[in-house]
Amino acid sequence: MIHNLGRSFFTTKATGTGLGLMVTYTIIKNHNGSVRVQSEENKGTTFHLSFPKWKQQDD
Repeated sequence: MIHNLGRSFFTTKATGTGLGLMVTYTIIKNHNGSVRVQSEENKGTTFHLSFPKWKQQDD
């Protein structure tokens, strides 16, 4: 099921739309970031977000 995370309209909730993670993944991708998901049944799920280092430029 983890491979479906971030797909449009994929949800495990009865009233979910399946757009929340898709939008989140898109925002992260647009900022050159990445998402790694680690999950263990009956223990929990961890999302690891990585973004490139940003250096402020002098104006």
